[in-house]
Order: sequence, then C-alpha cells, then structure tokens
Amino acid sequence: MLDYFLGDDLNEAMDNLWFTLLFKRRSILVESASDFYSLLSLFVSRMSGTATLSELQRARIFLLAERERLQHSREWLIERARSFVNENTSKRPGQPWCWKEPNTHIVIDRIFAFHPDLRYIHVFRDPLVMVTSNNQNQLQNWGPIFLNREIAIEPRLSLAYWCAAHRRMVKFVRSWPERTMMIEFDALCGIPDLHCTEITRFLGIEPRDKVLADFRKWVRRSDTSRRISGTELVQCDPTDLAYVEELGYAL
Repeated sequence: MLDYFLGDDLNEAMDNLWFTLLFKRRSILVESASDFYSLLSLFVSRMSGTATLSELQRARIFLLAERERLQHSREWLIERARSFVNENTSKRPGQPWCWKEPNTHIVIDRIFAFHPDLRYIHVFRDPLVMVTSNNQNQLQNWGPIFLNREIAIEPRLSLAYWCAAHRRMVKFVRSWPERTMMIEFDALCGIPDLHCTEITRFLGIEPRDKVLADFRKWVRRSDTSRRISGTELVQCDPTDLAYVEELGYAL
C-alpha cells in the first residue's frame, strides 16, 4: 500500500518475527544499555538492508534461541535466528522500512533513545473487548512485571494489565508528541479514510486516492469479539473501571 519493507520473516498477522526473537523476552528489561543497543543496531541494519554480521554477532543471535520461552519453542526461535543471520533481503534500495510487533511498546522508550528519526504509531483496542480475547499473551508474559503480582488469565487481571500499559503509553506519547501517534482500532475501522490520511501525513506522505482505497479494503473489524459481562465487571478493580470510563468507554 505505502510500499514499506516489513521484514522477511513475518507471521500471518505480519508481525516482524526478528523483533520477536530479539526483544520479546523478560530478560530484555534488565539488559544492559550496551547489550540492548547492540541488538537494536543489528535489527536496524537488518531492516535497512545493510547488515553484514560478524561471527560474534551471529553467535549472539543464536544464543537468543538457546532456551524456549513462554510462548515460543526452542525450534521456533532457532528458525527465526536462521532467518535473521541470512543476509539476503527482499528490501529494494531506497525502499522505506518499518515493522509491526505488538510487544514493541514494552521497549519503545529505549528504542527512541537510540534512534532519533523513528516514529511510532500505537494502536490500541477497546479494553472491555480485549479482556475477553483468547489472546492473553501479553498478560501472561508481561503481567507479572507490570502488575507486580502473580498472574491468572482472567478478565480482572487482563483489564489491570491493559490499564497499566495504556497509562504508560499515554505518558510516553505526551513526552514525544511530534514522533508518536495513538489510534483506537475501532475508530480506525469506523472512519478509515480519515485515519489513513492522518497516518500518511504523520509519516510525511500525502495520501493518494489509490492508497485510501486500498486502506479501506484492508481494514477489517473483528466480528468475533465479545465485551466483558456484568458479572466479570464487578470483579475488576474500581480504579481500573474508573480509568476506562474516563477514556470514554461505557461500562
């Protein structure tokens, strides 16, 4: 649509699995600044099509695949590492690049400190729908850290995690107003032309009619989500419910 290079190792949702390998792990939160930035530098060079990895760097990448993680087997991680160290790329010279990966928000503050030219678009969904989703990977992976407690997969804690993550992102976006954008997914689906125009202009691109038409076809609202029930609501923290109402969601 906008002809950005998204990476050469993507899943069905077009998430960048190189980013998953490098950064979707709890240990990233205690990674030293030098180790974090060396991995980020490798990721940026791989995405920009300029990576020439040394043997030491290749070994570092495969070291990340040595142990299975909460949602990824060792075999899956090794496959990602092999893809990353393969220096062939489908990126064309001069083609802009970007990536999509739901866990980016966890480390976006450190990424911004490293790369002053990056822009970040944070897409979020109705919290009262998200807490009933079958996908609770972020709650399972990051919930114990964000909430500082043991985690069970239940709507009460899912909402608590959503609120904690959202508060953090609101604060981050306010700190970088020129380089960040927040978009509510259902609002995007409801008025795709408006949001496509805002996104392209945020990226410094003037939207063309074909881009708007393609974006309109591409946007799909999920028909399978359900909202949290009244019984589940009464189990939630009143502070979280008040925050959700403050954001404009009707309980």
